[in-house]
Parts: sequence; C-alpha cells; structure tokens
Amino acid sequence: MGYITEMNISKIDLNLLVVFTVLMRERSVTRAAKSLFLTQSAVSASLKKLRVLLQDELFVRTSHGIAPTVKAVRIAPVIKEAINSISSVLDETAVDESYRAKEGDVFKIGLSDELECLMIKKLLAVSADLPISFAFYPTNSHFWHKALHDEGLDLVIVSNPKNMSSQHQSHVLFASSYSCVFDNHIHRLTHKITFEEYVNKLHGRVVFDGGRAGFLDEYFEAEGYKRQVKATFFNYSTAVNAIIGSPLLLTMPTYAAHTYAENNVKLAVHPVPLILAPSFVVEAIWDIKKQTDLRNLWLRDLVVNVTAETRTNLRSNQ
Repeated sequence: MGYITEMNISKIDLNLLVVFTVLMRERSVTRAAKSLFLTQSAVSASLKKLRVLLQDELFVRTSHGIAPTVKAVRIAPVIKEAINSISSVLDETAVDESYRAKEGDVFKIGLSDELECLMIKKLLAVSADLPISFAFYPTNSHFWHKALHDEGLDLVIVSNPKNMSSQHQSHVLFASSYSCVFDNHIHRLTHKITFEEYVNKLHGRVVFDGGRAGFLDEYFEAEGYKRQVKATFFNYSTAVNAIIGSPLLLTMPTYAAHTYAENNVKLAVHPVPLILAPSFVVEAIWDIKKQTDLRNLWLRDLVVNVTAETRTNLRSNQ
C-alpha cells in the first residue's frame, strides 16, 4: 500500500507525519502542540500542509476537539508503522540490546472485552514455548488510563482511547468498522441484511457507562427512526452469548464479530447496511516512562506481530 512513493518522498518533511500521528493520538491541536513542544500555530500550519499533501481534510472540529476523517483513520496505521520503523533504526538501545524472556516474567495487559476474544488466544499461542506468562485485566476506552496506572500494567489495548495525554505513548494496531451479528438459525437470512430489515429487528446493545450506545443511537434519531432495543449489556461476551437462540441483533466491531462467529457456527456476520463514518482505530498504549524499556519494547513488538493477520484482513475488506 504505497501512499508515498520513492518519486515524491524527497519533497516531504517527515516531521509532518510525526505531527499527524500525535494529532491522531491527542485529538486536539492544543494537546498535540504541548506534546510536541511546538506552538499551536506551528501545529496548525503543519496540519494545513498535511491536508494539501494527502488531499483530505484529515481532521474535523467537534465539540470535544478534533475527529479524524475516514481517510485519516485508514492511513494512520501505515504512517505510525513507518515512524516506528525509523525510530527503531535510530534507537541505539534497540539495536545493541534485546529483551530475553526469562522464567517467571509476567506481562500485565489490559484489554477491552471485544479484544479479549481476538488477542488472548493469539498471545498464548505465539508464546507457548517461552517461559513467560500473562495476566489479563478488563478495561475499556474510557477507563484504560486508570487501569494502566492503578494496576501497574505493561500495556493496554483498546479502541479509540479517550483522554490521551503526553504521559502516554501509543501504537495504532489496525483500523476497523462495524458489522452486525445474529443467530442465523433464528433469522435464516439467505441474503445480506437490508436497511429495512436492520431497522425493524430487535437490537441488543453494549454500553460501558449505563447510558446511550453512542453513534448508533444518534444515527437512528437523526434519521427519524427509533431503534428497538430489547436488551442492554455491559460487555460483548455476555451480549453474544445472549443472542444465541434469540432474535436479537448486535452491532459490534468487525474484528470481534468475525472472531465470535469463528467460535460458533450459529452466528452470521453481515455488513451494517448504514453509512457509518468515521471508523475507528485499535491502539496499544503504555506509559511514556517505558518508551525505551527493553521488556516493554519486546511486548509491543509481540502485540504488533500477533495482530498482523487482523490488520491484513481488515485492509483487504475495506
């Protein structure tokens, strides 16, 4: 996937890509400027150049800061991966030394529950012959920072993390959108679910704060529809178990929908018959103090490697 070719890369200030990555992380020009030790006007000027370079608005203003466009979300993992590769080459510590897995070493990782089904089996499989172990902690995009510090975690992995700051560093693992999942032994659909069918079916929804389910509820209201929510859940694992044998339909991240369906032949996964934008990114986050820690570097590389297949599959489906 070549967004920047050898022919034109000489014309690009690579610092612009660093600004792009920090804007993706901070979701605020003010916080990005603080993190980069630049003025807000300098960051705004860089963003203007990026918009011309990448021929897209990239970020739009919202009541909570700025939000990435569909294209920004799509190219973020590619740009972040390139920056990380350059950093590793320039980092003498990473070149001269490496972590050696040792008996009794426990890696503590926080995961939102829809990522548990994707990540845990993969991590256990690739580390089967190593003397290390893992401790997995529940968290989500709203409360990850509390888990990271209160539990002393090595890493948290969540989608669209809220309240990022200059005290944290992150790596975009992949971008995803949403799919709907349901028990096809109940619905017996022989075609992709239509908009009318989707709107009129009973829905289950997953929320993390006891309130609304965010963008989807807002979409229905904006279009003049009332979603028929039969049950509200507080995690995806419970919700998926509940819809088996029931007429409820769930809308969830595409990577999670396919992972759950792989483990249960009754479940069918269909594209959501709505235009949902923007999609979102899944990020690994750690304390900035561990940026050059060899043990943490090794873990981050492991996580990037085990998500490679997911990254490829999601890109090919976009």
